[in-house]
Amino acid sequence: MDEAYLEVNCLEDVCHAPIETIITLFIIKYCASKVRIRFIRCGKKADERSYTIDVSSFSYTLSEMSDVPSYARFCYLPNIIVNKTSCVAGLCAILRQIIKSSIAEQPAHYCHTLLGFKYSSLLACSESSVWTKFCEVDMISTMKTLNQEETDKSELPVNLARFECHMSHQPRMHNFYKYTMSKKFAPGGITTQDRSIIPQYDYANGNSVTLADMIILVCVHIIFNLIKDKKVLKILPLTVKWYEKVIQDNVILKCLICLPEQGGSKFIGTNYSLPVVDNQSLVRRRYKSRNRIFTKQEVVDSTLEHIKKFRVNTKLNEEPFGADVTIDWNKIPQEATPVGGGLPIARLKRKFEQLENLCQPVIKLAVSGNVIVDFCSGSGHLGILVAYMLPECTVILLENKEESLNRAKERVAKLQLKNVYFYQCNLDYFKGQFDIGMSLHACGVATDLVIQHCMRINAVFVSCPCCYGAIQICHHITYPRSDLFKKLINTTDYLAISHAADQTHEASNAKTKQGYACMAVIDADRRLLAEEFGYTVHVSKLIPESCTPKNHLLVGIPGNRVMTGS
Repeated sequence: MDEAYLEVNCLEDVCHAPIETIITLFIIKYCASKVRIRFIRCGKKADERSYTIDVSSFSYTLSEMSDVPSYARFCYLPNIIVNKTSCVAGLCAILRQIIKSSIAEQPAHYCHTLLGFKYSSLLACSESSVWTKFCEVDMISTMKTLNQEETDKSELPVNLARFECHMSHQPRMHNFYKYTMSKKFAPGGITTQDRSIIPQYDYANGNSVTLADMIILVCVHIIFNLIKDKKVLKILPLTVKWYEKVIQDNVILKCLICLPEQGGSKFIGTNYSLPVVDNQSLVRRRYKSRNRIFTKQEVVDSTLEHIKKFRVNTKLNEEPFGADVTIDWNKIPQEATPVGGGLPIARLKRKFEQLENLCQPVIKLAVSGNVIVDFCSGSGHLGILVAYMLPECTVILLENKEESLNRAKERVAKLQLKNVYFYQCNLDYFKGQFDIGMSLHACGVATDLVIQHCMRINAVFVSCPCCYGAIQICHHITYPRSDLFKKLINTTDYLAISHAADQTHEASNAKTKQGYACMAVIDADRRLLAEEFGYTVHVSKLIPESCTPKNHLLVGIPGNRVMTGS
């Protein structure tokens, strides 16, 4: 049975806890989940507001952080341990896990609608989905920072204003009419094929309550209880209408009873206003047309010339680090190779070449007892191969897509590997200690998150970047990365270069040479950042270069690394 590790500040007559714990308990209550609950006493953070919940109806155990198993401590709380080799972390991921566990026990369970159409509600990570970021990051941040002196404020929280604006827009659900023609999801089971009907939002993201509604509901319910003068709610007509619609569900209404009204400071004014926000839906593509970066040739030319003028070293090493390591594929079982991963024959040769290039530096640098993390592991091509070749090392496959990780688990079981652990979470929620971090074609900003994770604990990084054009400013990464590049290039020109770096087509294409030059610029920036932290960084091309258009290999070795493998 799954075991949920939830943070609490203290546990007396009521539970005082961060908002993530409150929301998780609310979902457990709603689903009547049988997940085991372990409260971990962590103490209140000075800069975060805690909330209360009545836990008398829950069965739980109380522990100290020192009692938490090491594999659970590798991720931020809350998280769920599925078994001794598998952990799920991140608010949206663990809530989905709770819901899916309830459905597994009772396929007809009413909570199945929370996962939405095709069970995809809040499935995407916050870096790629504005909607997930709003539910998992923005609203949570609002609840954490509602400070104790609300009387000095004249505005309600900005994310409340964003939600009010969101509810004024028509739904942008993909295949909305196909959705309404599905008996499984149509309101009351009554389908329609009348395309003259304009779809309307009944709930936050369609015409049924989903997980997003539940997360936002807990936050809005608490905020509403902090508003002393209910006349203030008149400036939130759509949010109030949505709130009243959601709590018509008797099960939801009963679950809200366990959320007591908050004591302490309240919004006590009567002249509160909503902050001015962009008039847009939260269920949208991250970039609107006016915000897109276009690779205007004059911008690319001038930026490349500017970098050349200041003699920034963008040259690559002639040979990949670790190229002297030999890998005998004949001695490796098929299940540990790309063949076991079920790849199409047309891709097999190139995948073998890619994996060999990534494995070589890892094998050269790893020593017995090392912990190696395969970030954005997908179905585990790289991590499983490394785990087989380095049985005295521990390998962690970290991936936010459940289906991909499940395929990896099947392969590991067939190989009977005992040194592999699985973490289903976004990069944000992993905090474990490790010695080597590796990633093969982590998309866009994910490559920089991997390198940042490695530098955080002075670990080796072995990374083959991908999708340079997907680089974007997010809540924990800014561009340019290095101090030197911050002085030389503004963000707009930098992003133009990153988009041009994706123009690595066939050799005869006129843009290909420029594309590789731009790739070299972006990776030089990554190299310089790591060097600022005392790393030695090797940047080279994979062998053969034709194994992938995105063929750069970055190997970063911290200054204190003992080169025992060379």
